[in-house]
Amino acid sequence: MEQKIRLFLRYSIDRLYIYMNYEGSLLIKLVVLDSEALNAKSEIDNCRMVDLANCYVESGGLFLLLNTNLSLDISKNDANIEMSSDYCEKGKVKQFGGLDCYISGPSHSETAIILITDVFGFAPSHSREIADKVAAAGYYTVLPDFFRGDPYQHGAPLTPWLKKHAPEEGIKDAIPIIEALKGRGITKIGVAGFCWGGKVAADLSKYPYVEATVLLHPTYTTTEDIQGDKVPISILGGEKDTYCKPELVKEFENILKSKPEVDSFVKIVPGVDHGWTLRYNSSEFALKKAAESHNDMLDWFEMHLRY
Repeated sequence: MEQKIRLFLRYSIDRLYIYMNYEGSLLIKLVVLDSEALNAKSEIDNCRMVDLANCYVESGGLFLLLNTNLSLDISKNDANIEMSSDYCEKGKVKQFGGLDCYISGPSHSETAIILITDVFGFAPSHSREIADKVAAAGYYTVLPDFFRGDPYQHGAPLTPWLKKHAPEEGIKDAIPIIEALKGRGITKIGVAGFCWGGKVAADLSKYPYVEATVLLHPTYTTTEDIQGDKVPISILGGEKDTYCKPELVKEFENILKSKPEVDSFVKIVPGVDHGWTLRYNSSEFALKKAAESHNDMLDWFEMHLRY
């Protein structure tokens, strides 16, 4: 029977990650302000509801190491964040095309999907869960670690990190992955880019590297990128997104309407903020909207990669 930990912290929890380590234990990272991390650690150490295998502080966050049969419920004032360790990854992390990649799906498939994440990288559970969902539709699915183990840490200065991981440079790492896919007999490739990854996916779409593209809340993507698109493209934006604003998504749509030779689909999803397809919580609304957008993505690939 699954146990639940309930922690009441006085400190701001900005983001929560779940990882599975090689020993099969669950690593949970609570991102708090560095100055608050030690106090938060002390507060957890004094909690006797469960035995923690480990609790330690590193730059950018507070880490808890727990057994896999535990879930976590963290309360801050009236806000609850609930994450469960129930999800079991179906793929494996392997070296592929020069990068560590989470790979899932049928090895005999002749169609592949590359998923390119936001700045937080390929480790958080939703990224891999989405990869497994795509794989379950019959695609050989590759989720690369474009940041080589150096994802952005929430709360850290973004500009220095972007200098090391500029989205404009992402295409250089994506091309060897495409070559590796073709080398294993893949005949059709789709790419989906989330946030940071949207720019990389848009750049790939300017050349005959892929057969279909989906951009999901694509930060750093410009009207010039969309003007250069050469393949069928779907763009999903959020009504409340302040990073890829609906007004910009409408500009993308108008550009694509002027290019009838390129099949396109543009949708602004009502009621959602930036990152709703990848950084969703367990509320009914969030799960529903994320699932709808995942299905839109799969429908686009089905239309343009299967036939």
